[in-house]
Formats: sequence, C-alpha cells, structure tokens
Amino acid sequence: MSPFYPPEQIDLISSYNDIVEIISQYLPLKRSGRNYKALCPFHSEKTPSFMVSPEKQIYHCFGCGAGGNVFSFIMRKENMTFPEAVRFLARRANIELPEFDSRIASKKEQLLKLHELAAGFFHWGLTDSKSGESARRYIEKREITGPTIEKFKLGYAQPAWDSFLKHARKKGYKPETLLEAGLILKRSRGDGYYDRFRNRLIVPVCDGRGRIIAFGGRVLDDSQPKYINSPDTPLFRKGNTLFGLHRSRDAIMASGTAILGEGYFDVIRAHQEKVENMICSQGTAFTEIQAQVLRRYTGKVVVAYDSDRAGMEAALRGLTVFLRKNFEVRIVTLPPGEDPDSFIRGAGAEAFKKLVIGSMPLLDFKLNQLCRVNDIATDQGKLAVVREMLDTISIIESAVLRETYEKKLAERLGVSPGAVREEYGKIKRPVNPPRTAQPSTPRKVNKYEVRLLKYLMENDTVLSFVQDELDPEAFSPPLQPIVTLMLELFRQGKTPLSRTLVTVLQDKKSQELVSRWLMEPQSPAPQISEVADLLINIQKKRLRAKINECRKSVGRRGIAGKEAAAFLGKSIELTRELKELPARIRMKIRL
Repeated sequence: MSPFYPPEQIDLISSYNDIVEIISQYLPLKRSGRNYKALCPFHSEKTPSFMVSPEKQIYHCFGCGAGGNVFSFIMRKENMTFPEAVRFLARRANIELPEFDSRIASKKEQLLKLHELAAGFFHWGLTDSKSGESARRYIEKREITGPTIEKFKLGYAQPAWDSFLKHARKKGYKPETLLEAGLILKRSRGDGYYDRFRNRLIVPVCDGRGRIIAFGGRVLDDSQPKYINSPDTPLFRKGNTLFGLHRSRDAIMASGTAILGEGYFDVIRAHQEKVENMICSQGTAFTEIQAQVLRRYTGKVVVAYDSDRAGMEAALRGLTVFLRKNFEVRIVTLPPGEDPDSFIRGAGAEAFKKLVIGSMPLLDFKLNQLCRVNDIATDQGKLAVVREMLDTISIIESAVLRETYEKKLAERLGVSPGAVREEYGKIKRPVNPPRTAQPSTPRKVNKYEVRLLKYLMENDTVLSFVQDELDPEAFSPPLQPIVTLMLELFRQGKTPLSRTLVTVLQDKKSQELVSRWLMEPQSPAPQISEVADLLINIQKKRLRAKINECRKSVGRRGIAGKEAAAFLGKSIELTRELKELPARIRMKIRL
C-alpha cells in the first residue's frame, strides 16, 4: 500500500474518511439513486458524469476516466503524493501516524524543507543582517509594517553571488538539489553555481496549504528586470498557483467575492489594511487551472488591475477563462497611474472597497473599451465592435445572459437586435466548448476477462473456489497486475475486494479500470457454469498462444535435433492439457 505506513493503518484512515463527505467539500454532490453525481472536477463538462459510491467508497468519471478512492481523490485534487494524502486524511481524522525514516522521504518533502530553509535565511537577511539595511529602508518607504513582514515572511537576498549556496551546503544540501529547487543557477562558463536571488526583496510564494513552494525577488531600485521568480519545479507551476490564497480563502468564502490584484504587493497591501479577500496570479493572465481552483471558494471575482493600458488589456485576457468557468466577473476602474497598492496606501481601504462595490460587469467594461478604440460612428467601426463582442458573448453558457448582452450591444451601437442576431449566426460556435481532459487511450482488454473479474470482485466466496485457476499470465497485459493483486489480497484475508482493491492499487490506469467496473450497474450474477466457461475460454487462449509459439519455434531456422524435439514435446504436452482443461476446471469449481 505505502512504503511508509502499514496496511492496517491505511484501512483505519480510510474508514474514518467517508468519500462522500470528503468530495462534497470540493464540489456539490447530488443524490442519484444509490450514488452521488457532479460535474467532474478534473475536466470541463456540462452534463455530470462524475459518480461517487458511498457503498463502495470509490469515485469514477465516465467522461475522462478519472477514478479511485478517497486517497487518490486527495492526491489528484491537492497535488499530493500517496504518503502526503495519507497524512492529510489522518490529521483530519485525528489519527496519529508513526514517524518514518526521513532518508526515504519523498523528493517533494525534501524540496519543501529546503524552501523553508531558504525562507528563513532570506527573512534573517531582511530583519537582522547588516547588508539588509537598504531593504529595510525600502520596506519602510513602502509603509509595510513589522506584523506584515512577519505574516508574509518577507526577506532579503544577500548581494554576494553565493551566500545562500554556502548556507545550504553547510546544512547538508547538494548543489543538484538546490538546482532542482530553482534556488541556484549553473555558471555559463566553467564549473560552479551561483544564487538565483541576489540583492532583492524576497516574497515567499505558498501553495493552498500554506507551504512555501517558490519565491519572487524584487529589485530595490528601478533597474530591470523588476522581478525574478522561481522557475517551474516539482513543487511549483506558475499557472497553477494563486498568491495569497491560503490566507484569503476564508475571507473569500465569507464575502462571496475574490478580488484579483496584479502583483505581490497589491495583495500584501490589501491584507495589511484588512482587505483580506485579495489574491493574484503569477503573472497578468489567469489560467483555467487557477480559475478552477478559485471556483472551490467563490463564483464571483472583481478584477483590480493597474489603470494603465497594459493593466486593462490584462483584465480582458482573463475574460475568456472566467466566462468558461461561469464566474460573475466585474472590473474595478482605478484612477490613472494607480494600482491597488498605491491607491489603498493613498486613499485608504474604505475608498478601495467603494470602488469594488461600484465595479463594472466585465462585458460592459469590454464594450466600453471597444467603443473607445473603434469609431462607432462608422459602419466598419460598428461591425468591428459587434464581431469582437459576439466572439466573447458566444462563450457564455446562459441563453438569458447571451440575449441580454446582444440587446445591450444593439442599443449601444444603434442597430436592431435582429441584425446582431444575424451576425451572431455567422460566427456562432458551440457554447462554452469544453476543454476536456481527453481520456487516455483505453488499453485493450478482453470483455470475457472483465466480466469474470467484475464478478469475482463482488463475490469473495466464489473466488475461493477458482483462485487456483486464476493465472495472471492468462489475462490481457492491462489486467495482469489487477489479477495478481486480487489473489494476493484474498490470500491475506483482505476482503471485501470491492473496497480493498482500489485502495491498494498504485497504478493510476489500473485504479481507473477497477473504479469504472465497480461503478457500473452490477450485471446479473453468472451461474457457476458460466464462471467455468469464462475461465475455460481465458485459459484456452493462453494455452493456444503457447502451442503456436512452440510450433513456430520448431520451424525456425537453426532449430533442429534435440532442441526441435523439446519444442515438439512441449507442444504435445500443452495440447493434451488443452483437451483436458474443460473437465478439470468444471470439476474443480463445482459447489
């Protein structure tokens, strides 16, 4: 099950974490007969195909193929390893786990510890080092308070080329690990390494659970580049991360709204002034993954980007992502030259909150922008605005909202709603086309093998009679590890297999196969005679393949004498076994 925890510990944790309760914390589940259903959290869809079985404690999506149990769901949803998911669910159930040898801890955990070390070193650099005086003056100038420095664990990277490299090596870290973490770089000439972050204010970036996974480094003057950020690593993917989310999610859920800033200091300033529902992406454009993560906490966002042209264009780039995920989106219009950080610092948090309350619906904002840059007094200007707006309106799933914006567009341009609808017909595309995670190419399996395995999973008594006749090598390659594990678990007394098997399977594809079979409506139980026929057919296939291989070997060039006779003798022996197979199996499994 796990290289770190015994099977009985895994079983205990599983029994204390009901899969329906766990999954319902991430998405709304609706009762559907004996199961629950929902829109799949792992791919875009409009019709629910994600099913959860409280009886079998498994889930399966019939759209993208994702499936498994409570551990695999947490692993996939929270981007955890299996041991991390075990500990996560154990903490939730107040179950104490034995410590395991840190030497065999996952690479991910080692990198997390390294990032904690780096954050501590940088924080010391800001608060206590002599060379951090310039950074402390910069922080003071930006009116960042001591409690905020501690809250966000802000830091300063020393100006020397290898300050952190030396510090980490003293703690036992090798350069290869520091390189993998993105904290150092290789010299372009000669051997050696140097620190990625030097003479910069450091902002730690955390995942949704508050663990430091990356850093952003800002210059203390006007030199370029203004920011240097951690590269993508095993811990960090820029397009998957929302800065400040672990601190903001309670406020987001309480207010029903997430405010989206553009940079680290927009978020830091907002939190310092008790506007605690602000977050930002790692860059100006939001990704679908970030939108999907945010959808767990709210369906409404207010975008507060810089008031300059680039900031406005950035807001529009995020438009499609939010519409595809059915968000209600509004835009804050800041005074010229302002960003959320500078505006809150100058005008105060209450003035900023008033701007948020008076924010404009995103499509209204886009229409205003287009009317500014196109001459709507001309026919060509009107046509350009119509086509640009309709290209966006067509993404909206709600027919009511689409019609509302078509009418609003017609009124703004002084044309008839019919003309707008006619133009819409020319460019119409599928509403909210799902960017589905394509199911992996199904691995070829024999339907008779699947029928037999599905039945045996649900009928441990029958399995006891046929276990000696279940040869994993007789099954299609994708099913062989499943058969092997079934037999191993059964002989260890780990039943019922319908619940145990999904927990123990570590191969993702095997787990998805089994979860699909168990989630499908149970077919009528076959008669014992049919079980025998299924076994006979499966075994015959294997024996015939071996006989054919022996016969081919006899005919191969260079095979003669005793070697040829051995292959021939083996072929005769297998042929006899094939002939006797039906009677032997029927006698063996007779109940």
